[in-house]
Amino acid sequence: MHILFLAPYFNQPRGNSTTIKRLVHFLDKQDVNLSVIPYLENDNWFCSEPDIYHILHATRYLQWAKETHFRLNRPYIVTMGGTDINIDLQKGVTEDIFTFLQGAAYITVFTEDAKRKVIQLDPKWEDKTRVIPQGIWLPWTISKKWDELDPHILLPAGLRRVKDVLHVIPALDQLIVQYPMMKYTILGANLDERVKQEVHKKTEKRPWMNYAGVVPYEVMKVWYEQAQIIINTSQSEGQSLAVMEAMAMGKPVIARKNEANLQLVTHETTGWLYESMDEFKHAIHSIIHNPSLRESVVEKARQWIVEHYSPEKEVQTYYQLYKTIYY
Repeated sequence: MHILFLAPYFNQPRGNSTTIKRLVHFLDKQDVNLSVIPYLENDNWFCSEPDIYHILHATRYLQWAKETHFRLNRPYIVTMGGTDINIDLQKGVTEDIFTFLQGAAYITVFTEDAKRKVIQLDPKWEDKTRVIPQGIWLPWTISKKWDELDPHILLPAGLRRVKDVLHVIPALDQLIVQYPMMKYTILGANLDERVKQEVHKKTEKRPWMNYAGVVPYEVMKVWYEQAQIIINTSQSEGQSLAVMEAMAMGKPVIARKNEANLQLVTHETTGWLYESMDEFKHAIHSIIHNPSLRESVVEKARQWIVEHYSPEKEVQTYYQLYKTIYY
């Protein structure tokens, strides 16, 4: 069986590339041959026709396929994440998108909320839409040490409007008075030059704030090691790998309330959720000044991720779908 992945990225440090690398790593242990076209990187890594195409990101793929006149001549699976479901398809479903999804053998999504949104497009797609949560695969271990929290706050997110990386600045401007050693680091690719300029203006005035650019996943360990709190400020998400990774590593997580984060984080049980700046500040104070609660939350979060987001289970589920198509 030969599977050809069509994904936006593989080399660039993005959520999509992390997903593909994880699937390739664990599928290599199955009886399959794998190829990849990272179609937004202009690389074509396959040497023969596949038996099945596995496509990540419906709207980006269709745009690329139109520009390159790429044609699908085998059965295909479409995996839809946050951007195509929560942003692109909310603007309207074109005839091309509808026909593309109609032709898929399966549509896979990460959450039940995403499945509901797919079914709203066409109720007949319910039978072929599968929820397959992302697995968490950490190629390194993080030492568990709790010194005095300064705190060092890390936001792993690309610079895009939907990630809203400046959302908590009003709260941080107040927290720095109470925690003068506080640091706030944004880590991710520059995907919107206007957002980058806004971030630059904020960092110029705040010596405790830093945009560190993009860092390959394979060397993220040092950033996670130094971080004391991981946050997520996104207006919407598909399923945040950064939040899940932080939970798996035993790092406290503060996540903005959106549908995807609500399915990952239970407030003061596996993390902290916020809507207002007051709620965000309360979460910071709770993590710093209530060590028993902090220890309980991070341990429950770690156990919950291990139990529910196994990469072996994720890949086995995809493998079963491939077999139903292939045999």
